Amino acid sequence: MDISNKLLGVMGGMGTQATACFYEKLHAMQTVTKEQDYLDVLVYSMPSIPDRTTFITGKSDENPLKHLIHAAETLEKAGSSCIALPCATSHFFYNEICNSVNIPILHLLEETAKYVHNQNIKKICLLATTGTIKGRAFSSAFEKYNIETAIPSDNIQTEIMNIIYDIKKGLIVSPEKLNKIIEEASQNTEAAVAVLGCTELCILPHTNFNSINILDVLAKAALKHFSINA
Repeated sequence: MDISNKLLGVMGGMGTQATACFYEKLHAMQTVTKEQDYLDVLVYSMPSIPDRTTFITGKSDENPLKHLIHAAETLEKAGSSCIALPCATSHFFYNEICNSVNIPILHLLEETAKYVHNQNIKKICLLATTGTIKGRAFSSAFEKYNIETAIPSDNIQTEIMNIIYDIKKGLIVSPEKLNKIIEEASQNTEAAVAVLGCTELCILPHTNFNSINILDVLAKAALKHFSINA
């Protein structure tokens, strides 16, 4: 096997638990007859990358772009033939990162919008970082498919950010907090489903099935890229 054609690079560390969760999902989706059949994966976990949301919202002047480009270039030089970026907010810089390498980078937001469209869903409630919401990269992806994007109230958004940053700090967060937010946000916005638009939210087990886990979407897209049935 030509490793260079079957190596998935993962730009990780944003955050660390989300990166680990993505790899676990990628592993669980593969059906193999022997260990050697699993997809080769190179994970570059770089939690030192400056906060994306604080930069996008103007609360910090520390631009994470050069760090994101460094991570992508490192994965390419190491032999990756495709890159997965399990951080929604970082897609604000997607075009610049893509221009820095000569290998494809899976577009998590586009893949999610495509998935929602294929489910014939016309309106979603986006649960994401304030940076993702302000950057509008997710909303733009949904607009291409004529999907309406609703966002939570300011109070709920504050709760979402607290959950996200608690997870990033390694604190234990009750899944019930997320379940309550999903239910309340969906009802308030009259959206058909809630999109868990931050990969930190995706690691929490939740009982509300009217939600879409974007780490699941990204793992499926990665396996599809390498023609591996999931």
